[in-house]
Amino acid sequence: MKQKQFRIISLLIVMVMGAVVGFSVSIGNPVLAVGVVLAGMAVMYNLKQMLEDVVEDERIHQISQKASQVTLQIVMTGLALGGAALIAMREVYPTYTDLGFFMAYAGCGVLVLYSLFYRYYNRKYGGFDEE
Repeated sequence: MKQKQFRIISLLIVMVMGAVVGFSVSIGNPVLAVGVVLAGMAVMYNLKQMLEDVVEDERIHQISQKASQVTLQIVMTGLALGGAALIAMREVYPTYTDLGFFMAYAGCGVLVLYSLFYRYYNRKYGGFDEE
């Protein structure tokens, strides 16, 4: 399968998944939504295995790494600032305090997850151990 065919079929699969998930939400059936998402992921995985002439070099990995790092920084900044702002405005908007704490805890969770993965990959690829 060529790259262009893969993109077209993937787009169709995502469109069908979106329609079915929207329908399942409207009828209140979360099992259908989860099932369709898992089935769509399985089909996409199988399609990717059938893809030919996929060339991934160091440049693609480096671009992906930088994009991921910038995305993480933006999300972390947004969670931290948004959470702090909502917590600080608890006197004016008390209903949003829980959302502020959720954002703050989510930010802390992402930081912990990042540090665990950083430590794992640092050891795996021969980085320096901090002791």
